[in-house]
Amino acid sequence: MKASYYENGNVQQTEGLTGQVNNQVQMVDTIVSEAVNQPSADETAKAERMEQLWGLRIKSDTVVEPEQYVLSVDGVGFFAQDDIHGLKSKQKAGKTTVLKVCSAALMTEQVMRVKSEMDHPVVLWLDTEQKPADVKAIVDDIKLLSGVSDDYLDEHLFLFPLRKMNYETLLEDTRFLVERVHPQVMLVDGVVDYVASFNDEVLSRQLIHELMMLAQEHRCAIVCVLHENKASDDENMRGHLGTVLAQKAGTVLQCHKSKQGIISVSCPDSRHGAMPEWSICYDSEGRLHDADEQHRLEVERERMSKKERQLLEKEKREKERVDMALTAIRESGDCISRKELTEKLVGLLGVSRTTVATFITRQLGKTLVQTEDGIEVHPYLT
Repeated sequence: MKASYYENGNVQQTEGLTGQVNNQVQMVDTIVSEAVNQPSADETAKAERMEQLWGLRIKSDTVVEPEQYVLSVDGVGFFAQDDIHGLKSKQKAGKTTVLKVCSAALMTEQVMRVKSEMDHPVVLWLDTEQKPADVKAIVDDIKLLSGVSDDYLDEHLFLFPLRKMNYETLLEDTRFLVERVHPQVMLVDGVVDYVASFNDEVLSRQLIHELMMLAQEHRCAIVCVLHENKASDDENMRGHLGTVLAQKAGTVLQCHKSKQGIISVSCPDSRHGAMPEWSICYDSEGRLHDADEQHRLEVERERMSKKERQLLEKEKREKERVDMALTAIRESGDCISRKELTEKLVGLLGVSRTTVATFITRQLGKTLVQTEDGIEVHPYLT
């Protein structure tokens, strides 16, 4: 009986231990199974990225706010908020002067043909090229153009000379100022100083991207000033920086300065309606005023002058051909066949047979005459 009792007790203990082991095994299996079924870090990151991308989709029922322009000319808006823009020209061709007019218009309702499309906007102007004395002159000119009080100007225009700043800190400094000022419009007069080289494609793309993000984050129109290439016939903005800015900019304005000092502003590139051209200039006392009529007269004078030059060139060219034709006839005994004269003139002038044939026809009865024997010099020239 004892043996049987202890044997049964051992069996019960063994069965209890086995149950515990089985439970532990099941728990381990469950943990392992859950771990295996958990997405990896890469899969989680991919899913989150896809969710972000999917949120950018524009559908047929997507509601998009219309662009809010900060300025307009003749009812056509330019420099939209939440976007980056460009202002280009050759060196010393009036870019800063154009920014003065735009800033003055933003300070008040309208300056000349440039009209503000915002109510009491704040303007942040960063000048990386000029010394403080020249920057102070900008403030004085804007005050004169806008007619606002000192208090109003100081509350709405924030102008900083950053010529001494290094390109390594300029972007970060810009962020600090934007966060402090909260501008609706930011003017970067000298964006080339934000990179070590305007021909560095990587740095250029990174800078323009950062400025675009800054514009969107703060609902700000950012206008970047950049010189054109030095060649007179190349109006592209300089380097890779200019290429990227032109690609991303919503609007690009261009300044031309005439020999008479008239600064004309046009809009060669725009994603939407192009701003009408307008012109300004300084008077003898150094004050800015509208120059649209002066520019129109200047263009008309240039057009007439060009037409006169073309006419003089045409007359000169015709006389040279007549002289060659007369010489060829006289060298041939004062009479030459039309075919032979045509061949000689084609060789001498380096033009087509059609051009020579038209010339000969045009001169018959004037300097040349057609006889039974051939072409001769008109009697009044002999």
